[in-house]
Amino acid sequence: MFFQQFKVTGLGCLSYMIGCPLDGRVVVVDPKRDVRDYLVTAKQNKMKISQIIETHVHADHVSGAMELRQATGAPICLGAGSPVFYDYQPLSDGETFTIGKVKIQVIATPGHTPHSISLAVADLSRGEMPQMLLTGDLLFVGSIGRPDLAGSELLDEQIGNLYNSLYTKLSRFGDYVEVYPAHGEGSLCGAGLSAKPSSTLGYERHTNPYLKLSRENFKKTLEQNQPHRPQNFSHIIESNRRGAAIEEELPVPRPKNAAAVAACLDNPEQYALVDLREAAAFGGAHIPGSLNIGLSPNSATWLGNVISPEKEIILLADSQEQIASAVAGFRRAGYDRIIGYCLGLSDWILSGRDTGFLPQISVHALQKVLAKYDNHTVIDVRNPGEWQAGHLDGAVHLPLPQLIASGIDLDRDSHISVICGSGYRSNIAGSMLKTGGYQHVYSVIGGMMAWKRAGFKTVQ
Repeated sequence: MFFQQFKVTGLGCLSYMIGCPLDGRVVVVDPKRDVRDYLVTAKQNKMKISQIIETHVHADHVSGAMELRQATGAPICLGAGSPVFYDYQPLSDGETFTIGKVKIQVIATPGHTPHSISLAVADLSRGEMPQMLLTGDLLFVGSIGRPDLAGSELLDEQIGNLYNSLYTKLSRFGDYVEVYPAHGEGSLCGAGLSAKPSSTLGYERHTNPYLKLSRENFKKTLEQNQPHRPQNFSHIIESNRRGAAIEEELPVPRPKNAAAVAACLDNPEQYALVDLREAAAFGGAHIPGSLNIGLSPNSATWLGNVISPEKEIILLADSQEQIASAVAGFRRAGYDRIIGYCLGLSDWILSGRDTGFLPQISVHALQKVLAKYDNHTVIDVRNPGEWQAGHLDGAVHLPLPQLIASGIDLDRDSHISVICGSGYRSNIAGSMLKTGGYQHVYSVIGGMMAWKRAGFKTVQ
Protein backbone atom coordinates (compact mmCIF):
# COMPACT_ATOMS: atom_id res chain seq x y z
CA MET A 1 0.00 0.00 0.00
CA PHE A 2 1.13 3.53 -0.79
CA PHE A 3 0.26 6.14 1.83
CA GLN A 4 1.46 9.73 2.18
CA GLN A 5 0.29 12.66 4.26
CA PHE A 6 0.63 16.30 3.12
CA LYS A 7 0.54 19.25 5.52
CA VAL A 8 -0.20 22.94 5.03
CA THR A 9 1.55 24.65 7.93
CA GLY A 10 -0.40 27.49 9.53
CA LEU A 11 -3.87 26.52 8.32
CA GLY A 12 -3.22 23.06 9.73
CA CYS A 13 -4.69 21.27 6.69
CA LEU A 14 -3.81 17.60 6.24
CA SER A 15 -4.46 15.72 3.00
CA TYR A 16 -3.60 12.22 1.83
CA MET A 17 -2.71 9.98 -1.09
CA ILE A 18 -3.63 6.30 -0.78
CA GLY A 19 -3.00 3.74 -3.47
CA CYS A 20 -1.43 0.56 -4.71
CA PRO A 21 1.82 0.79 -6.72
CA LEU A 22 1.22 -2.65 -8.26
CA ASP A 23 -2.21 -1.59 -9.47
CA GLY A 24 -0.95 1.83 -10.56
CA ARG A 25 -3.79 3.84 -9.07
CA VAL A 26 -3.98 6.30 -6.16
CA VAL A 27 -6.72 8.43 -4.60
CA VAL A 28 -6.30 11.92 -3.14
CA VAL A 29 -8.29 12.76 -0.01
CA ASP A 30 -9.14 16.37 0.98
CA PRO A 31 -6.73 18.06 -1.47
CA LYS A 32 -5.25 21.47 -0.70
CA ARG A 33 -5.77 24.15 -3.33
CA ASP A 34 -2.31 24.06 -4.91
CA VAL A 35 -2.18 20.54 -6.33
CA ARG A 36 1.33 20.27 -7.73
CA ASP A 37 2.54 18.05 -4.87
CA TYR A 38 -0.03 15.38 -5.74
CA LEU A 39 0.78 15.43 -9.43
CA VAL A 40 4.53 15.17 -8.79
CA THR A 41 4.10 12.40 -6.22
CA ALA A 42 1.86 10.38 -8.54
CA LYS A 43 4.33 10.74 -11.40
CA GLN A 44 7.33 9.82 -9.26
CA ASN A 45 5.59 6.66 -8.08
CA LYS A 46 4.23 5.79 -11.54
CA MET A 47 0.62 5.94 -10.41
CA LYS A 48 -2.51 7.54 -11.85
CA ILE A 49 -4.81 9.64 -9.69
CA SER A 50 -8.09 7.77 -10.13
CA GLN A 51 -10.37 9.49 -7.58
CA ILE A 52 -10.57 12.70 -5.55
CA ILE A 53 -12.38 12.23 -2.25
CA GLU A 54 -13.66 15.04 -0.05
CA THR A 55 -14.62 13.98 3.47
CA HIS A 56 -16.91 17.04 3.64
CA VAL A 57 -17.43 20.55 2.29
CA HIS A 58 -14.59 22.46 3.95
CA ALA A 59 -15.03 25.79 5.72
CA ASP A 60 -11.46 26.82 6.54
CA HIS A 61 -9.68 26.28 3.23
CA VAL A 62 -10.48 26.26 -0.45
CA SER A 63 -10.33 22.77 -1.90
CA GLY A 64 -8.05 21.79 -4.77
CA ALA A 65 -10.57 19.23 -6.06
CA MET A 66 -11.61 21.24 -9.12
CA GLU A 67 -7.99 22.01 -10.04
CA LEU A 68 -7.02 18.36 -9.60
CA ARG A 69 -9.99 17.13 -11.62
CA GLN A 70 -9.02 19.38 -14.52
CA ALA A 71 -5.40 18.19 -14.36
CA THR A 72 -6.19 14.46 -14.13
CA GLY A 73 -9.75 13.84 -15.27
CA ALA A 74 -10.42 11.99 -11.99
CA PRO A 75 -13.96 12.22 -10.59
CA ILE A 76 -14.71 14.04 -7.33
CA CYS A 77 -16.43 11.95 -4.65
CA LEU A 78 -18.35 13.19 -1.58
CA GLY A 79 -20.79 11.84 0.95
CA ALA A 80 -24.20 11.17 -0.57
CA GLY A 81 -26.45 14.23 -0.41
CA SER A 82 -23.62 16.75 -0.10
CA PRO A 83 -24.97 20.24 -0.98
CA VAL A 84 -22.65 21.07 -3.88
CA PHE A 85 -23.51 22.54 -7.27
CA TYR A 86 -21.21 20.44 -9.46
CA ASP A 87 -21.23 16.83 -10.62
CA TYR A 88 -19.80 14.36 -8.14
CA GLN A 89 -19.90 10.66 -7.33
CA PRO A 90 -21.90 10.07 -4.12
CA LEU A 91 -20.40 7.81 -1.47
CA SER A 92 -22.94 5.99 0.72
CA ASP A 93 -22.53 4.66 4.24
CA GLY A 94 -20.98 1.19 4.17
CA GLU A 95 -19.91 1.38 0.54
CA THR A 96 -16.53 -0.22 -0.19
CA PHE A 97 -14.12 -0.09 -3.11
CA THR A 98 -10.66 -1.49 -3.77
CA ILE A 99 -7.55 -0.15 -5.40
CA GLY A 100 -5.36 -3.17 -5.95
CA LYS A 101 -4.42 -4.33 -2.46
CA VAL A 102 -6.14 -1.42 -0.73
CA LYS A 103 -9.71 -1.65 0.53
CA ILE A 104 -11.55 1.56 1.51
CA GLN A 105 -14.88 1.59 3.32
CA VAL A 106 -17.06 4.68 3.58
CA ILE A 107 -18.53 5.54 6.98
CA ALA A 108 -21.15 8.27 7.26
CA THR A 109 -20.02 10.35 10.24
CA PRO A 110 -22.17 13.52 10.36
CA GLY A 111 -21.59 16.10 13.05
CA HIS A 112 -19.00 18.53 11.80
CA THR A 113 -21.18 18.86 8.71
CA PRO A 114 -24.41 16.93 7.99
CA HIS A 115 -22.85 14.87 5.18
CA SER A 116 -19.34 14.23 6.53
CA ILE A 117 -17.73 10.86 5.90
CA SER A 118 -14.74 8.99 7.29
CA LEU A 119 -12.72 6.32 5.48
CA ALA A 120 -11.63 2.99 6.94
CA VAL A 121 -8.56 1.72 5.09
CA ALA A 122 -7.27 -1.87 5.02
CA ASP A 123 -4.05 -3.14 3.45
CA LEU A 124 -5.23 -6.46 1.97
CA SER A 125 -1.65 -7.69 1.61
CA ARG A 126 -1.61 -7.83 5.42
CA GLY A 127 -5.22 -8.61 6.28
CA GLU A 128 -8.87 -7.64 6.01
CA MET A 129 -9.00 -5.61 9.24
CA PRO A 130 -8.92 -1.82 8.83
CA GLN A 131 -5.49 -0.48 9.66
CA MET A 132 -6.34 3.23 9.65
CA LEU A 133 -9.18 5.71 9.74
CA LEU A 134 -9.20 8.95 7.81
CA THR A 135 -11.55 10.82 10.08
CA GLY A 136 -11.91 14.11 8.19
CA ASP A 137 -13.09 16.73 10.68
CA LEU A 138 -14.85 14.23 12.94
CA LEU A 139 -11.97 13.27 15.23
CA PHE A 140 -8.72 15.20 15.57
CA VAL A 141 -5.64 14.42 17.60
CA GLY A 142 -6.66 15.71 21.03
CA SER A 143 -9.94 17.26 19.91
CA ILE A 144 -13.00 16.91 17.68
CA GLY A 145 -14.62 18.89 14.89
CA ARG A 146 -16.82 21.89 15.66
CA PRO A 147 -20.55 21.28 14.99
CA ASP A 148 -21.71 24.87 14.44
CA LEU A 149 -20.72 25.48 10.82
CA ALA A 150 -24.02 24.24 9.35
CA GLY A 151 -25.84 27.07 11.13
CA SER A 152 -27.30 27.79 14.55
CA GLU A 153 -30.66 26.25 13.62
CA LEU A 154 -28.97 22.85 13.19
CA LEU A 155 -26.61 23.07 16.16
CA ASP A 156 -28.52 20.75 18.51
CA GLU A 157 -28.96 18.18 15.76
CA GLN A 158 -25.31 18.41 14.76
CA ILE A 159 -24.09 17.98 18.35
CA GLY A 160 -26.22 14.84 18.58
CA ASN A 161 -24.86 13.58 15.25
CA LEU A 162 -21.30 14.29 16.37
CA TYR A 163 -21.78 12.33 19.59
CA ASN A 164 -23.28 9.36 17.73
CA SER A 165 -20.52 9.38 15.13
CA LEU A 166 -17.77 9.44 17.77
CA TYR A 167 -19.29 7.10 20.32
CA THR A 168 -21.27 4.70 18.11
CA LYS A 169 -19.92 4.75 14.55
CA LEU A 170 -16.30 4.46 15.68
CA SER A 171 -16.98 1.98 18.49
CA ARG A 172 -16.57 -1.04 16.21
CA PHE A 173 -12.94 -0.19 15.50
CA GLY A 174 -10.20 -1.47 17.79
CA ASP A 175 -7.78 0.64 19.80
CA TYR A 176 -4.96 -0.31 17.44
CA VAL A 177 -6.53 1.53 14.46
CA GLU A 178 -4.53 4.60 13.43
CA VAL A 179 -6.27 7.98 13.19
CA TYR A 180 -5.42 10.42 10.40
CA PRO A 181 -7.51 13.62 10.57
CA ALA A 182 -8.01 16.35 7.98
CA HIS A 183 -6.59 19.00 10.30
CA GLY A 184 -3.95 19.58 12.95
CA GLU A 185 -2.64 22.48 14.98
CA GLY A 186 -3.57 25.87 13.53
CA SER A 187 -6.99 24.92 12.21
CA LEU A 188 -10.10 26.68 13.48
CA CYS A 189 -12.32 23.71 12.65
CA GLY A 190 -11.94 22.62 16.27
CA ALA A 191 -10.47 23.79 19.58
CA GLY A 192 -7.14 22.68 21.03
CA LEU A 193 -5.88 20.54 18.17
CA SER A 194 -2.54 18.82 18.71
CA ALA A 195 0.52 19.45 16.57
CA LYS A 196 0.93 15.68 16.21
CA PRO A 197 -0.25 14.62 12.74
CA SER A 198 -1.73 11.24 13.70
CA SER A 199 -2.79 9.10 16.64
CA THR A 200 -4.59 5.85 17.43
CA LEU A 201 -8.17 5.30 18.52
CA GLY A 202 -6.92 3.76 21.76
CA TYR A 203 -4.79 6.75 22.67
CA GLU A 204 -7.62 9.17 21.86
CA ARG A 205 -10.06 7.12 23.94
CA HIS A 206 -7.69 7.40 26.88
CA THR A 207 -6.65 11.05 26.53
CA ASN A 208 -9.06 13.01 24.34
CA PRO A 209 -11.34 14.92 26.75
CA TYR A 210 -14.27 14.85 24.32
CA LEU A 211 -14.33 11.04 24.30
CA LYS A 212 -14.93 10.79 28.06
CA LEU A 213 -18.24 12.63 28.36
CA SER A 214 -21.85 11.69 28.87
CA ARG A 215 -24.20 12.85 26.14
CA GLU A 216 -25.44 15.66 28.40
CA ASN A 217 -21.95 16.89 29.32
CA PHE A 218 -20.81 16.52 25.71
CA LYS A 219 -23.58 18.89 24.60
CA LYS A 220 -22.85 21.37 27.38
CA THR A 221 -19.11 21.37 26.68
CA LEU A 222 -19.53 22.00 22.95
CA GLU A 223 -22.04 24.79 23.49
CA GLN A 224 -19.55 26.58 25.74
CA ASN A 225 -16.25 25.96 23.95
CA GLN A 226 -16.70 26.76 20.28
CA PRO A 227 -13.82 28.72 18.69
CA HIS A 228 -14.69 31.97 16.94
CA ARG A 229 -15.78 31.88 13.32
CA PRO A 230 -13.56 33.94 10.99
CA GLN A 231 -15.32 36.13 8.48
CA ASN A 232 -13.93 34.18 5.51
CA PHE A 233 -15.54 30.85 6.51
CA SER A 234 -18.91 31.50 4.85
CA HIS A 235 -17.15 32.59 1.67
CA ILE A 236 -14.98 29.46 1.64
CA ILE A 237 -17.99 27.18 2.18
CA GLU A 238 -19.79 28.78 -0.75
CA SER A 239 -16.68 28.56 -2.96
CA ASN A 240 -16.33 24.86 -2.19
CA ARG A 241 -20.02 24.20 -2.76
CA ARG A 242 -19.89 25.82 -6.18
CA GLY A 243 -16.45 24.51 -7.09
CA ALA A 244 -13.48 26.78 -6.57
CA ALA A 245 -12.01 28.69 -9.47
CA ILE A 246 -8.92 27.07 -10.96
CA GLU A 247 -5.62 28.95 -11.02
CA GLU A 248 -5.81 30.07 -14.64
CA GLU A 249 -9.11 31.82 -13.90
CA LEU A 250 -7.72 33.93 -11.05
CA PRO A 251 -6.47 37.51 -11.48
CA VAL A 252 -2.71 37.91 -11.83
CA PRO A 253 -1.40 40.42 -9.25
CA ARG A 254 0.22 43.38 -11.02
CA PRO A 255 2.71 45.92 -9.67
CA LYS A 256 1.07 49.11 -8.40
CA ASN A 257 2.68 52.52 -8.18
CA ALA A 258 2.04 55.01 -5.39
CA ALA A 259 -0.74 56.80 -7.26
CA ALA A 260 -2.62 53.56 -7.90
CA VAL A 261 -2.29 52.48 -4.26
CA ALA A 262 -3.49 55.87 -3.06
CA ALA A 263 -6.52 55.70 -5.36
CA CYS A 264 -7.44 52.28 -3.94
CA LEU A 265 -7.08 53.47 -0.35
CA ASP A 266 -9.58 56.23 -1.12
CA ASN A 267 -12.16 53.46 -1.48
CA PRO A 268 -11.72 51.27 1.66
CA GLU A 269 -15.06 49.54 1.11
CA GLN A 270 -13.68 47.89 -2.02
CA TYR A 271 -9.92 47.68 -1.46
CA ALA A 272 -7.50 46.70 1.31
CA LEU A 273 -3.73 47.13 1.55
CA VAL A 274 -1.98 44.36 3.50
CA ASP A 275 1.58 45.08 4.66
CA LEU A 276 3.46 41.78 5.03
CA ARG A 277 6.59 43.19 6.61
CA GLU A 278 7.84 42.47 10.11
CA ALA A 279 6.38 44.41 13.02
CA ALA A 280 9.38 46.71 13.54
CA ALA A 281 9.54 47.67 9.85
CA PHE A 282 5.83 48.43 9.74
CA GLY A 283 6.07 50.33 13.02
CA GLY A 284 8.85 52.57 11.71
CA ALA A 285 6.98 53.64 8.57
CA HIS A 286 3.98 52.41 6.65
CA ILE A 287 1.33 53.58 4.24
CA PRO A 288 -1.57 55.09 6.24
CA GLY A 289 -4.63 52.89 6.05
CA SER A 290 -2.68 49.64 5.60
CA LEU A 291 -3.01 46.64 7.90
CA ASN A 292 0.04 44.79 9.14
CA ILE A 293 -0.23 41.01 8.86
CA GLY A 294 3.39 39.90 8.96
CA LEU A 295 4.23 37.07 6.58
CA SER A 296 4.23 33.83 8.57
CA PRO A 297 2.66 30.36 8.40
CA ASN A 298 -0.37 31.81 10.22
CA SER A 299 -0.85 34.86 7.96
CA ALA A 300 -3.79 33.39 6.08
CA THR A 301 -5.60 32.54 9.32
CA TRP A 302 -5.30 36.11 10.58
CA LEU A 303 -6.23 37.58 7.21
CA GLY A 304 -9.41 35.52 7.47
CA ASN A 305 -10.21 37.30 10.72
CA VAL A 306 -9.45 40.82 9.58
CA ILE A 307 -10.46 41.34 5.94
CA SER A 308 -13.52 40.31 3.96
CA PRO A 309 -12.66 37.99 1.04
CA GLU A 310 -14.98 40.11 -1.08
CA LYS A 311 -12.44 42.95 -1.06
CA GLU A 312 -9.77 43.48 -3.70
CA ILE A 313 -6.37 43.23 -2.06
CA ILE A 314 -2.98 44.84 -2.67
CA LEU A 315 0.05 43.36 -0.94
CA LEU A 316 3.17 45.18 0.22
CA ALA A 317 6.34 43.22 0.88
CA ASP A 318 10.13 43.39 0.56
CA SER A 319 10.52 40.86 -2.28
CA GLN A 320 8.81 39.05 -5.12
CA GLU A 321 9.33 35.78 -3.23
CA GLN A 322 7.32 37.07 -0.29
CA ILE A 323 4.53 38.20 -2.61
CA ALA A 324 4.38 34.76 -4.28
CA SER A 325 4.30 32.99 -0.91
CA ALA A 326 1.52 35.25 0.37
CA VAL A 327 -0.58 34.88 -2.77
CA ALA A 328 -0.45 31.06 -2.55
CA GLY A 329 -1.28 31.06 1.15
CA PHE A 330 -4.08 33.62 0.92
CA ARG A 331 -5.71 31.85 -2.00
CA ARG A 332 -5.92 28.71 0.13
CA ALA A 333 -8.01 30.76 2.56
CA GLY A 334 -10.39 32.03 -0.12
CA TYR A 335 -8.75 35.33 -1.07
CA ASP A 336 -8.91 35.19 -4.85
CA ARG A 337 -9.11 38.95 -5.45
CA ILE A 338 -5.45 39.79 -4.98
CA ILE A 339 -5.05 42.31 -7.74
CA GLY A 340 -1.70 43.97 -7.11
CA TYR A 341 1.43 44.45 -5.08
CA CYS A 342 4.21 46.90 -4.32
CA LEU A 343 7.74 46.25 -3.12
CA GLY A 344 8.83 48.37 -0.19
CA LEU A 345 7.95 51.98 0.56
CA SER A 346 10.43 53.80 -1.69
CA ASP A 347 7.96 54.68 -4.42
CA TRP A 348 5.42 55.90 -1.87
CA ILE A 349 7.94 58.01 0.06
CA LEU A 350 9.64 59.48 -3.02
CA SER A 351 6.26 60.49 -4.42
CA GLY A 352 6.02 62.93 -1.51
CA ARG A 353 3.22 61.14 0.31
CA ASP A 354 2.92 60.95 4.08
CA THR A 355 3.74 57.81 6.08
CA GLY A 356 2.29 56.55 9.33
CA PHE A 357 4.06 54.89 12.21
CA LEU A 358 3.13 52.46 14.99
CA PRO A 359 5.55 52.96 17.90
CA GLN A 360 7.06 49.72 19.19
CA ILE A 361 7.38 49.94 22.96
CA SER A 362 9.54 47.57 25.00
CA VAL A 363 8.20 45.90 28.11
CA HIS A 364 10.71 47.90 30.18
CA ALA A 365 9.41 51.18 28.74
CA LEU A 366 5.83 50.05 29.23
CA GLN A 367 6.46 49.33 32.90
CA LYS A 368 7.80 52.87 33.35
CA VAL A 369 4.84 54.37 31.49
CA LEU A 370 2.35 52.48 33.66
CA ALA A 371 4.14 53.58 36.82
CA LYS A 372 3.99 57.24 35.74
CA TYR A 373 0.61 57.55 34.00
CA ASP A 374 -2.56 56.09 35.47
CA ASN A 375 -4.60 56.87 32.33
CA HIS A 376 -2.56 54.67 29.97
CA THR A 377 -4.69 51.75 28.74
CA VAL A 378 -3.22 48.31 28.07
CA ILE A 379 -5.32 46.10 25.78
CA ASP A 380 -4.48 42.40 25.88
CA VAL A 381 -5.62 40.73 22.65
CA ARG A 382 -4.69 37.15 23.55
CA ASN A 383 -7.22 34.34 23.82
CA PRO A 384 -8.92 33.51 27.15
CA GLY A 385 -6.59 30.63 28.00
CA GLU A 386 -3.52 32.82 27.58
CA TRP A 387 -5.11 35.60 29.64
CA GLN A 388 -5.96 33.25 32.49
CA ALA A 389 -2.37 31.99 32.62
CA GLY A 390 -1.17 35.48 33.59
CA HIS A 391 -1.70 39.10 32.54
CA LEU A 392 -0.82 42.66 33.48
CA ASP A 393 -2.65 44.08 36.45
CA GLY A 394 -5.24 46.55 35.16
CA ALA A 395 -5.09 45.41 31.53
CA VAL A 396 -8.27 45.22 29.48
CA HIS A 397 -8.87 41.78 27.99
CA LEU A 398 -10.17 42.02 24.42
CA PRO A 399 -9.29 38.97 22.29
CA LEU A 400 -8.28 39.96 18.79
CA PRO A 401 -11.33 38.35 17.08
CA GLN A 402 -13.59 40.31 19.44
CA LEU A 403 -11.67 43.54 18.81
CA ILE A 404 -12.02 42.96 15.07
CA ALA A 405 -15.75 42.30 15.33
CA SER A 406 -16.73 44.97 17.85
CA GLY A 407 -13.92 47.52 18.11
CA ILE A 408 -13.30 49.38 21.36
CA ASP A 409 -15.18 52.14 23.14
CA LEU A 410 -12.39 54.58 23.95
CA ASP A 411 -11.77 58.22 23.19
CA ARG A 412 -9.73 58.64 19.98
CA ASP A 413 -7.12 60.59 21.95
CA SER A 414 -6.56 57.77 24.45
CA HIS A 415 -3.04 56.46 24.92
CA ILE A 416 -3.13 52.71 24.28
CA SER A 417 -0.56 49.94 24.39
CA VAL A 418 -1.57 46.66 22.75
CA ILE A 419 0.00 43.44 24.01
CA CYS A 420 -0.24 39.83 22.86
CA GLY A 421 1.94 36.75 23.23
CA SER A 422 4.96 37.75 21.18
CA GLY A 423 4.13 41.03 19.38
CA TYR A 424 2.58 39.64 16.18
CA ARG A 425 -1.12 40.02 17.01
CA SER A 426 -0.55 43.35 18.76
CA ASN A 427 0.71 44.81 15.47
CA ILE A 428 -2.40 43.58 13.67
CA ALA A 429 -4.57 45.16 16.34
CA GLY A 430 -2.44 48.32 16.49
CA SER A 431 -2.60 48.82 12.73
CA MET A 432 -6.39 48.41 12.86
CA LEU A 433 -6.69 50.97 15.65
CA LYS A 434 -4.47 53.43 13.77
CA THR A 435 -6.61 52.98 10.66
CA GLY A 436 -9.67 53.55 12.85
CA GLY A 437 -8.42 56.96 13.94
CA TYR A 438 -6.67 56.21 17.24
CA GLN A 439 -3.54 58.38 17.18
CA HIS A 440 -1.65 57.31 20.32
CA VAL A 441 -1.27 53.55 19.88
CA TYR A 442 1.77 51.47 20.81
CA SER A 443 2.58 47.82 20.12
CA VAL A 444 4.47 45.96 22.84
CA ILE A 445 7.61 44.30 21.44
CA GLY A 446 7.92 40.68 22.55
CA GLY A 447 4.52 40.76 24.23
CA MET A 448 3.80 38.77 27.38
CA MET A 449 6.68 36.44 26.63
CA ALA A 450 9.13 39.33 27.03
CA TRP A 451 7.21 40.72 30.03
CA LYS A 452 7.47 37.45 31.96
CA ARG A 453 11.08 36.81 31.00
CA ALA A 454 11.97 40.29 32.21
CA GLY A 455 10.68 39.20 35.61
CA PHE A 456 7.77 41.64 35.76
CA LYS A 457 4.69 40.87 37.80
CA THR A 458 1.53 39.26 36.39
CA VAL A 459 -1.82 38.45 37.93
CA GLN A 460 -4.30 35.70 37.25
